[in-house]
Amino acid sequence: QTVPLVAFGANNLTFTGAINGDVYVWREHFLVRVVAKAHSGPVFTMYTTLRDGLIVTGGKERPPDVQCDLSPDVQCDLSPLSGLCVDRTKEGGAVKLWDQEMKRCRAFQLETGQPVENVRSVCRGKVGEKNAASNTMINGHTKGGIWGLATHPFKDVFISASDDGTIRIWDLADKKLLNKVSLGHAAKCTSYSPNGEMVSIGLENGEFIVLLVNSLTVWGKRRDRSVAIQDIRFSPDNRFLAVGSVESAVDFYDLSLGPSLNRIGYCKDLPGSVIQIDFSADSKHIQVSSSTYTRQVHEVPSGKMVSEQSVSERITWATWTSILGDEVLGVWPRNAERADVNCACVSHAGLNLVTGDDFGLIKLFDFPCSEKYAKHKRYFGHSAHVTNVRFSWDDKYVISAGGSDCSLFVWKSQ
Repeated sequence: QTVPLVAFGANNLTFTGAINGDVYVWREHFLVRVVAKAHSGPVFTMYTTLRDGLIVTGGKERPPDVQCDLSPDVQCDLSPLSGLCVDRTKEGGAVKLWDQEMKRCRAFQLETGQPVENVRSVCRGKVGEKNAASNTMINGHTKGGIWGLATHPFKDVFISASDDGTIRIWDLADKKLLNKVSLGHAAKCTSYSPNGEMVSIGLENGEFIVLLVNSLTVWGKRRDRSVAIQDIRFSPDNRFLAVGSVESAVDFYDLSLGPSLNRIGYCKDLPGSVIQIDFSADSKHIQVSSSTYTRQVHEVPSGKMVSEQSVSERITWATWTSILGDEVLGVWPRNAERADVNCACVSHAGLNLVTGDDFGLIKLFDFPCSEKYAKHKRYFGHSAHVTNVRFSWDDKYVISAGGSDCSLFVWKSQ
């Protein structure tokens, strides 16, 4: 048996949970007995309490259609379990509370709405063990990486977009989920309109959607590409929407023409798939970073490439999320592979630059950082890799998104 957990209990007992749902009870190095099918799937976690000897387990379980009670002649002398002992083989529950011998248990229904409940960690506190009430404290992204990240233009709110097919709207001040929208396809990028009234989302199947923020209803959607949308941006004047894809193109849409979202132009001279897009402050140009690690400037909405460096140098950018260019040369570490730095964001004040990389690091630089191997501060927390970073509207917070860890981190910017 594969053994995912070990826990130590009262009376010199040791418990090990197996991948087939069994729990093995040991005294010293002798096997005392086996609790067969403590869970219908793997037992991943166990919490033991020496205070009263009770044990909590968590595992993989399919919620039952019918619950059953034991016959009235079964007695239980444990107050949290009194009158509530059930046959572990007949009632399922991803979380179960047991007596210290693991002979009687009570199952807790989490009511997550998932076809299979899968608990990976448990801890016991002074909560409603008697009424079996479950309260959702936080609800985050599930399977797949988080790729899209956007902060509201004037509120402590941000949006995340994930491979799990949802976008989620978060409150920075209260640290809670405000709302979520299921899209049906993996979401790769998102952005707020400058007036805060719309949000756009790019999907893996090449479609993009524009939602009205107040109602979260679809204002318009379009699919002109058959591959993933990698970045999507509103122009500062709220007129244009730029949509960059793996197809080595950026398409332009005029929002003033209504929700039909007819394409009015596109960039076609890109050497690789789009990584990041930024608009100029006057909405007349975009800078595009591509997978070949080249950065180009194009006119909006014609898509014509600006080849004169003197023209490009005079452009003031509304945002900067590019990992390429002389202004951010110092973010690349020594002996770095090209793919090591994944994302960047310049603060709204234009004084600082934050990056995320393949090693799970968040780095803070002065901006611009045009000298190689620039000095910086490093912050740990994510596992590899960090997919996106953004400053909040007032630069008081930095939000970072993780790929493998499916997590969103909020950092206070001093």
